[in-house]
Amino acid sequence: MEKDTQLKKVLGFWPIFGACFGIAISGSTLMLLGNVFGLAGMPIILSQIVAFMVMILVVFAFSELSTMMPVAGGIEVYTREAMGMGPAAAVTLWYFVATISLAVNALVDGQMLNMFVPGLPGLWWGIILVTVYLILNLLGARVLGFGLGFFVVIVIASYIAMAVLAFLGLGQAKVDPAKLLDWSGVGFNSVMGLSLMAVWFFVGIEMATPLAEEVKAPERNLPRAMIAGLIVIFAIQLLLGPAMYAVLGQEDLTGLTPHVAFATKLFGQTGLYWVLVLQIALEFTTIGGVMFGISRLLYGLARDGMLPRVFARLHPRFKTPWAALLLIYAAVVAAMVAGAPLVLISVASMMFFLIYLVVFLDLWILRGKKSSVKRPFYAGGPFGAPVVSILGMIFILAVLFGNALQDVKIFSIGLPIAAACMIFTVVYRRIARRHAKRS
Repeated sequence: MEKDTQLKKVLGFWPIFGACFGIAISGSTLMLLGNVFGLAGMPIILSQIVAFMVMILVVFAFSELSTMMPVAGGIEVYTREAMGMGPAAAVTLWYFVATISLAVNALVDGQMLNMFVPGLPGLWWGIILVTVYLILNLLGARVLGFGLGFFVVIVIASYIAMAVLAFLGLGQAKVDPAKLLDWSGVGFNSVMGLSLMAVWFFVGIEMATPLAEEVKAPERNLPRAMIAGLIVIFAIQLLLGPAMYAVLGQEDLTGLTPHVAFATKLFGQTGLYWVLVLQIALEFTTIGGVMFGISRLLYGLARDGMLPRVFARLHPRFKTPWAALLLIYAAVVAAMVAGAPLVLISVASMMFFLIYLVVFLDLWILRGKKSSVKRPFYAGGPFGAPVVSILGMIFILAVLFGNALQDVKIFSIGLPIAAACMIFTVVYRRIARRHAKRS
């Protein structure tokens, strides 16, 4: 008989698929899709393919680990089992840094709302939205996307329909075929460099793994939901990206809301309202859900003594980690004021690449440490030298190298931040141990 404290297994395939899709598809994703097509044109599709191949390997690694250890916590648990508390804490802080890029989502939403109420600047609209998501989280509202199965289907159908109607010439805008046939500028450096940004189209797909304890038949539903979500997102990007590129001019493509410009040119005011409804609902899932999840990771680290104890405090009435939520809120608002959305996305993408590098190491190490543990999903390859881990690390290093050749600034910002997170965990752990001994 199960204990009352155990989480109930209530989530099937569709709720998990909804969580994967809803968190991965967001305003920043659609903004970036238009931006990279504006920057690179049709060759960006090659970068999308590279990013998709990387993410397939990532999903395979997460699938093996999450079905082997179907517990709440996700990669923090796997890394703790594989390499200890220090690396696990560093990975969690990397997630926190990546979370700051939610500022881009809020800025995109703010820009959209400014179209309807011009009297209030987009920045202030964005801050208002993030504040609403903070309040909902403080009240304990579960704003994760696993309750939006039907809505997710509507979103998928909507964006596919927009792209198809544009190509068929059934909207008000005209497609420029010459742009679709122009593949000039293809080169290793540009393809691999932009792959770092293209990964942003898929990040968050692994956010379903911390829900493992609440998933019915996780050995089947978790891998299927993540793989299906990845494939559907990839298909939408391959349709929607070229459609936007063939319809929009350079100014619209490189703005904050290329998807809004695309829908408006296709269907006029109706398209504008259509995208606004889809966008705000998706951001409710993305921003609110990510704040919910990352605040719990910070809370767990503080509870384990790897962060100041204040972040382990719960609200006396709502039992939510208010200090951790306020930290995320302050960081996101500061990033919104600072601006530079493409830099934020690039640095966050780099953080995710480092996180994925760690999950490949976790997979490799735990193949040896926990060789006797049953693996309902097996990622493949020789047991002692998993091919998925080797190929994944090669892909990631190649993309990081290509990006270094393309844009050194991302590394001059991203690497020091990543290193600072690691140094912080080491220093804070030593200070905490000394303090515990004196007590």
